Amino acid sequence: MRVRYRTISLISLVLACMSPQVAAWEVVHREENLLVQRRPYAGSALMEIKGVTRLDASLGAIMALLKDDGFNHRWVYRSGGARILREEGYVRAYVYGIVDAPWPMTDRDTVVRFDYRQEAGTGVITIDIMNFPDFVPHEDSFVRVPDFGGHWRLRPEAHGQVEVTYQVYGDPGGWIPVWLANRAAALSVTRTLQNMPAAVQRYRDARSSFVQEPGGTR
Repeated sequence: MRVRYRTISLISLVLACMSPQVAAWEVVHREENLLVQRRPYAGSALMEIKGVTRLDASLGAIMALLKDDGFNHRWVYRSGGARILREEGYVRAYVYGIVDAPWPMTDRDTVVRFDYRQEAGTGVITIDIMNFPDFVPHEDSFVRVPDFGGHWRLRPEAHGQVEVTYQVYGDPGGWIPVWLANRAAALSVTRTLQNMPAAVQRYRDARSSFVQEPGGTR
């Protein structure tokens, strides 16, 4: 029996040594109500970006903002517009988006799937973002983003506030210097979250039977 314990301990040690090390987050922007960080993504030179802010808004209002494809270009940084390609109820949508890249770069386009879920106990909402670049044919005038993903997370807090986390990674495709791609990704998350408090006020009276507010209301 003692030999068996030593064997298990040895296996555990080997597995721990084999486990990939997750890089630490590095702060790239900080202000009173916004923190933006980055870390290498999957061992590449490209960075994963995470931004966290707090909104004085209901979960329903934030969800209404995130689901309004027609208003996307008014608050998402460098958005050239978005449109829902297909919805599968409230919980899933395939969305086509255009990235208005600065000159002299070619504009990008993306096709992603958003999957929505809400935890029954905490009320936390997670919206997973998954890449579907071949869901629709490529447009010759755009560079199709080959890899993109991440999530939104909405965590209810006291006094009617919601902690909003926006975490993404991506390969912009085409030719673009890595340093510029990383800078653009961090700037996009920063500016988008900075625009969010004003944008969400448009939906302050929004309600949905699919979104449970703190206290059990819908």
